[in-house]
Amino acid sequence: MANIDADELKKLRESEEKYRKKFEQARDAILDIDPQNGAIVSVNAQVSQVTGFSRNELLQKKVWQLHPPEEWDEAKQLFEQVRSQGMGYNRQLHFLSKKGELIDIDISACLIRFGKKTIVQRTCRDITQRRRLERQAAAHRKNFEAIFNMMPLGLAVIRVTGGKHEITFENTMLKKMFPTDSDIRKIPDWLSCPFESKEKHQCYISQHGTYFEERTSSDGKTYLFSSSYILDTDNSWYEIRIVQDITKRRQLENKLIEAKNTLEQRVEQRTQELKQKQTQLIQAEKMASLGNLVAGVAHEMNTPLGVLAANNDLITRIVDKMHALFHETGALGDGQEHNKLCSLFDQAEKLNSVNKTAARRIIAIVNSLRKFARLDEAELDEFDVHEGIENTFMLVYHYTKDRIEIEKHYGDLPMLRCHPNQMNQVFMNILVNGIQAIEGWGKIIITTERQENNVIISFEDNGKGIEKEHLKHIFDPGFTTKGVGVGTGLGLSIVYNIIEDHKGKIEVESTPGKGTTFRFILPLRNGKDRA
Repeated sequence: MANIDADELKKLRESEEKYRKKFEQARDAILDIDPQNGAIVSVNAQVSQVTGFSRNELLQKKVWQLHPPEEWDEAKQLFEQVRSQGMGYNRQLHFLSKKGELIDIDISACLIRFGKKTIVQRTCRDITQRRRLERQAAAHRKNFEAIFNMMPLGLAVIRVTGGKHEITFENTMLKKMFPTDSDIRKIPDWLSCPFESKEKHQCYISQHGTYFEERTSSDGKTYLFSSSYILDTDNSWYEIRIVQDITKRRQLENKLIEAKNTLEQRVEQRTQELKQKQTQLIQAEKMASLGNLVAGVAHEMNTPLGVLAANNDLITRIVDKMHALFHETGALGDGQEHNKLCSLFDQAEKLNSVNKTAARRIIAIVNSLRKFARLDEAELDEFDVHEGIENTFMLVYHYTKDRIEIEKHYGDLPMLRCHPNQMNQVFMNILVNGIQAIEGWGKIIITTERQENNVIISFEDNGKGIEKEHLKHIFDPGFTTKGVGVGTGLGLSIVYNIIEDHKGKIEVESTPGKGTTFRFILPLRNGKDRA
């Protein structure tokens, strides 16, 4: 029996020796505590290294005295829990070192029995460095979050676990883009499943592996999503989602595309406008040259015409006096000689009468030319519409003689404030067009009237008319249906521009085979108006 007791004792001592060896070699601080009073009965070297107290100083303390005073109650409760109930625990508290420094400690405790001996054993791990790193990481995270919250882009960090998405961070801009009334942020549809949308959208992957997707919401806004993935140290996948509102950019790009698509059309339109202005300048130069020529011719003709008219009157009076003198003196004689002289006097009187009529006709034409040109009236001036039409008729009379009947229905019109020379050009172009549209005999009806504050002037002919498909082009520069050598296609374009410059309107009605009506609606102006 004694031998057995000795063997058991030997084994117990060997076991205890192994325990003590491991106890001393442990990397964590280990304390054995008397369960009756909480006194520290044994410590390894790590406890002294962590706290700064010597082994003897430690063996004179209760276990809770290693903590700062504010943690004593909690430490006593935990000790009592293990002692009385045998329940272990794991808790993070602090040691108060010999130098008065707080040390972050991760503590686990349990009840251990060695035969008849029972102790409470505490294992303590210094986590001061880990806590420092955690605090630094928290501070860095706070700084980064502050920076991310100032970003003008939406940003989210999403943890992907088992196919599920969990938002771990959303910046301020993203919350503004996708607001929610709930206190608990849920993943918005636009953020959770960008790859599963059935809507048409643009998507591509960059050379660096970032996925981009562009889509338009129901309210018309366009967003650009970009997604990148990273693998964390805990082998968890995180998605970095950036959302950018590109609505304005897309609108500008669409406008640019639209402008590009219509650029050729706009260039063509601008080219036509320039050609039209060039045509107007050429026509204006022609009219100025014509006016100068007319003024010069009229001036040169007026003097000899005045002399001819005066001389014709003088010759008429001389012939009359000679005729009377021959009668008084009897110089006419009798018989056949008398009859011859009377016949000669009669012929002379008739020729003088014809000369007088021709001279008056020439003078009237010259006056019409001068009034038609109106070079001295380039600015707005009072204009008699009827006088302008009559002067124009005088110039185109040779086209209408014995072929075209002119029917006039003149209303009571006030003086029209306009550019007289330009308005005469309108009348000339319209009358010439009407005359050329009539093949053989025909009629032109001119009607004028006042309607409220407008003057209405209509020119109606019974010519060949204008085809329906040509009506919308008749005012285009260069468009003509008269054939080569007959028309230049500029007359009606000039008419249109003149009427438009006078703030007027043109109405055209035409039936092929029956004729055409041009109606000009011109506003009346007061004397203060200026072009």
